[in-house]
Amino acid sequence: MKLYITGPVGSGKTTLARQLSQKTGVTCFHLDQVAHEPDPDRPGGNRKRPEEERDAMFRSILEQEDYILEDTGRACFIAGMEQADRVVLLEPPPLLRRKRVVARWLRQNLGLEACAYRPTFAMLRSMFRWSREYENGKDGVRARAAQFPEKLTVLRSKKDIRRWMRGLEH
Repeated sequence: MKLYITGPVGSGKTTLARQLSQKTGVTCFHLDQVAHEPDPDRPGGNRKRPEEERDAMFRSILEQEDYILEDTGRACFIAGMEQADRVVLLEPPPLLRRKRVVARWLRQNLGLEACAYRPTFAMLRSMFRWSREYENGKDGVRARAAQFPEKLTVLRSKKDIRRWMRGLEH
């Protein structure tokens, strides 16, 4: 199985990827960790990897027989969509995504949830900006996913996700 899960911030990509990985035994790769590396000297806690390093890491993932990729749909990872057997676009309502962003940010600040960046107010503002950019199409995620209609599944609710996961069992 080669699966690419994408969608805006707060859509549930990480949660779905983890659940599928546990259920299937297929390794899940969070492409944020490929795009960024820890940097304790920066306010955000991480920095972009050099393109050559990022691309080499990504190519090594794509060489695997099975994988679950989870990402916000960055253009630099379009080969993941191209090679995937299935592309899943998570698209819950904007209000639910915003609620999830705030809840996650609070859990991270309370030390109840780990994260690869510092959960600052600036990061919270960025997450809301990224959400708006998804909604208005400025980030290009929907357009990139739409390039693969034969393998694209759009899931908008928990009910959609449950139904889709049941279909994987058959």
